[in-house]
Amino acid sequence: MEEERRLEKGPIRRAIDAIDNAVMFVGCAMLFALMCIVVADVSMRYLFNAPLQWSYEVISSYLMPGLFFFAVSHTLKAHAHVSVDILHNYVSTRSRYAFEAIGSTVAVPAFAICTWVSARNSWNDFTSAAVSTSGLGVPTWTVSLMLPIGFGLLTTRLALNAVGYLRSLLSGRPVIPLPPIAGTEEHAE
Repeated sequence: MEEERRLEKGPIRRAIDAIDNAVMFVGCAMLFALMCIVVADVSMRYLFNAPLQWSYEVISSYLMPGLFFFAVSHTLKAHAHVSVDILHNYVSTRSRYAFEAIGSTVAVPAFAICTWVSARNSWNDFTSAAVSTSGLGVPTWTVSLMLPIGFGLLTTRLALNAVGYLRSLLSGRPVIPLPPIAGTEEHAE
């Protein structure tokens, strides 16, 4: 139990959780802004026949991608991603740790590549001073920067999970909790 607390509250995990919480707060603010913009746009459209010309670009280029990429790491932390756990009802806890360790380990390089490519693209947009072709004319790096932030946090959390699941598998003691199995009394911690 002490080892579980030590890893769960280790400095790297605490730092990632703090960054994740800040990014998630920004994502929640984006969701609130999206709701306000949609209400204002619909109201202006139907009451005054004057819709907000910029609402579509702001929603589709900033708010929706921000909602997704700023929440992806937190969603993994909460064990809320879609998962296939049909076999988990029929295997031991040790096997579940093995499945999670393998899945997390395989996912790390894939999302590390996504992080690298998206960061490189954001940097290229920044250095070339690329501007969106829509009426707003905002720098494109402000849009593309959300991808490496989200992918980077997800990659780091996957790596931490892979280490935790592997340590749990090798030690025989739970170091980090397993995701709950759908349809059971298990709950995410």
